[in-house]
Amino acid sequence: MEASVARHPRAIRLQTVVKLAERDERQALANLGQAQQKLQAEQEQKQQLSDYANDYQQQLSGGHGGQLSAAQLHTTVGFLRQIEQALKQQQEQIVLLQKQVEHERGIWQQCQAKLKALHHLLDKLDQEYDEQQQRLEQHQADEWSNRAAFDRLKSR
Repeated sequence: MEASVARHPRAIRLQTVVKLAERDERQALANLGQAQQKLQAEQEQKQQLSDYANDYQQQLSGGHGGQLSAAQLHTTVGFLRQIEQALKQQQEQIVLLQKQVEHERGIWQQCQAKLKALHHLLDKLDQEYDEQQQRLEQHQADEWSNRAAFDRLKSR
């Protein structure tokens, strides 16, 4: 709406509301982006933990060629349990962040809808104003035409 000048008096007063709605929409979009970045970082961290767990699992199954001592086996199994617990916590964090992303998306969509409605209202007010101006101009032209005709009749 910046490009066209709102001429209707109500449209002029609504410009402040539109600017505030635009600011809110930009902030909601930024919040959504931050939530998505956090979610992606947590998902990447979970993948790293999963890869780490797979490496240790291969050690247990003898994938690295050599035998493990009882102490190494005990340490590796304990460490795998810690990784599995971390993976579980990571998954819980991911679920929470997915909910937050959806919440932020909903807020952003509400802001978008409000902004769209305000722009629609401004367009409608401007159209109303244009039609009113056209009627006024037509009325003035008719009046001028009638006066001119009356003056011609009067001058005869």
